[in-house]
Amino acid sequence: MLKHLGITLLTSWMLFAVATVSAAPGFSEINNVLFDAAHLDNIEKPGVITYQYSKDSVVDDSREDTIKVSVSNIRNTGRRDLAYEFFTGKHNRPYEAMENQRGNGVFVLFLEFDVHEMKRLTGGEWRYFQRKLRWAFAQGADKKQVDIDYNGETVKGTQYIVQPYINDPKNSRYKLYAGKYYIFTVSEAIPGEIYQVRTVVPDGEEWEEGAPTLVDESITFAGYNEGL
Repeated sequence: MLKHLGITLLTSWMLFAVATVSAAPGFSEINNVLFDAAHLDNIEKPGVITYQYSKDSVVDDSREDTIKVSVSNIRNTGRRDLAYEFFTGKHNRPYEAMENQRGNGVFVLFLEFDVHEMKRLTGGEWRYFQRKLRWAFAQGADKKQVDIDYNGETVKGTQYIVQPYINDPKNSRYKLYAGKYYIFTVSEAIPGEIYQVRTVVPDGEEWEEGAPTLVDESITFAGYNEGL
C-alpha cells in the first residue's frame, strides 16, 4: 500500500512541476531548479549517493538514518536509472526504482515523507500540505549563496527557503507548524546536485541559523561511491 501511495504522490509532484514550467517558463526559479534541472549530469559512472538523515525534535522522537540513491545505466542523453533505499529497518519506505531520469528525485521523496508526517502530527490531510508546498514553489523563494564543505574543499552552493504555511488563513488548525521553513541547498559541485533538504519548526515566530528550534529535520549529502 505504501509503495503505491508513494508512487502516486511522486507522480502528482512531477505533473505539477511539468504543468508549471510549461505554462510559465522561468516563472519560479526554485521550481525550475528543483523540478526541471538535470541534476544527474555530473554523475558519469554508476554508483551510490548517500544522504544522512537527522531529526532533532522536542515534540516527537529524534533519530538518525540513511538514504541511498543507486545511479545506473548512464546514457549519453544525460539520463540515468535510479533506485532508492529510503531509510533502513522498520523505517524503510519501499519506493520503486525510477528509469530514464534527468533529475535527482530524492527531494521529492523527502517531501512525500514530510507531508505524510504533517498529516500524522497534525491530523490534517496530506494533500492540503502538498498543495501549500506547490503554491510556495510557484510563488518563488528567498535565495542566497552559501559555502559547502565537500571533500575538504569549499564549493559554492545556492540555498532556497520557503514558508508555505505562514500566510495560510487556516494555519491556526496546525499552529505549532505554521511557521515551518523548507530549505533546499543545491550545488553543481555535488554529485546529484541536491546537497541538503531541511525543514525547521522554529521555537517562536521567526528563525535564523543558531536560533532555538522545536524540530530540525534534514537529509544531507554524505558522499558518492562509484560502483554498484
